[in-house]
Amino acid sequence: MVKAYKSVAQASVGRAAITRIPIRSDQASAHHSLRTKAYALTTEAVARAFQTPQYLILFVSDQCWMKCAHCWFNEEWKEAELTQPALTFDEYERVAQSMSRVTFLSITGGEAFHRADIAELATMVCKSTRVGRYQIPTSGYRTDKILADTEKMLLANPNTPLRIDVSLDGPRDIHNEIRRIRDGYERAIETIAALTKLKRKHAHFDVGVITTISKSNQHVVAEMAALVETVHPAGEWMINIARGASRDPAAIEVNPEAYREAHLLLQARIERGKYNGHSGHLAAKWLSAKNAARREIIYDIITGKREGGGCAAGAAAGVIHSDGEVRACEMLDDSMGNVRNFDYDLRRMWQSHGARALRDRIQTTRCQCTQECFLSTSMLLSPDAWRRMTHARWTMGNSKGTS
Repeated sequence: MVKAYKSVAQASVGRAAITRIPIRSDQASAHHSLRTKAYALTTEAVARAFQTPQYLILFVSDQCWMKCAHCWFNEEWKEAELTQPALTFDEYERVAQSMSRVTFLSITGGEAFHRADIAELATMVCKSTRVGRYQIPTSGYRTDKILADTEKMLLANPNTPLRIDVSLDGPRDIHNEIRRIRDGYERAIETIAALTKLKRKHAHFDVGVITTISKSNQHVVAEMAALVETVHPAGEWMINIARGASRDPAAIEVNPEAYREAHLLLQARIERGKYNGHSGHLAAKWLSAKNAARREIIYDIITGKREGGGCAAGAAAGVIHSDGEVRACEMLDDSMGNVRNFDYDLRRMWQSHGARALRDRIQTTRCQCTQECFLSTSMLLSPDAWRRMTHARWTMGNSKGTS
């Protein structure tokens, strides 16, 4: 059975952002059966066609400068799940060389910039395999280091678009309380400004701001929207929702209407022509449109309006943890195995019997969650999502300043 942190019943009551949709007796219709089989065949075909995940989350550090209340990557999870020694630089290189292409690479942790060699590691991956785009999320706490490492990566990889996303979870007191650090807000604001200045020098660089809606900040959504527009007027605002077994168990108790309020405030900004969204590559505006459609879908999920199934985790997208364990999704404990046991050959692991069995279970259990990365890849398999994305792109294209 595919394990998840929260069942759909718990999610509906607690407003958790992690959901699994088991097949109930009233769902066992011919339509649902055919739909499940169609998605199973599609995701398996995707996995075989690309051989390795095209959307890859690569954990490179277990350390962080903060202990955020809403974080699922906490001490309890790491103690239970990270059971092997951390991969060395050379081991990361061997894994990277086993992949012919990664369309999108997210380098994360912990805090990726906690590594002294993050610029060298990112560059090595970009040069060992064909990386279409890459991104690093950060708390923004050490401005000078983040700025220096980012510029190194931009200069070393001039043909590969890079985005740095800085977390900003509310006004000063709320942000610092959530992040459990005294000066986190000030450092984040400083880093956003410094990276935005660097962006003017590099056409292949983009800067984003990520806000995670949780119980601690859901009452100041309007204030957050105004704050982001002030400190980051020219870039993307990504609105996430707390999920998983967070450090503070109450963090996931989010009122869906608070999340929807953030979405509507951003949509209003788009419609009045005050939003530029993503930049730095040809598909940037479509990414902003995808994010808008994704927010609508997440609202449908957390209010119980969206049918489960069709997840691309384990087919188009996957996770490599810092100890070498490979998972279909951040929110599923089940491992495909450790890269060390496959001689660092991710292609062989991705096509293994265990990987195929996990993909099949994801479809037969009609797994669904609000993990934004995996939802993005799953949207590519959904006609409804494409309709929403097309509408969102049309709206942006017809709003002054966002075409």
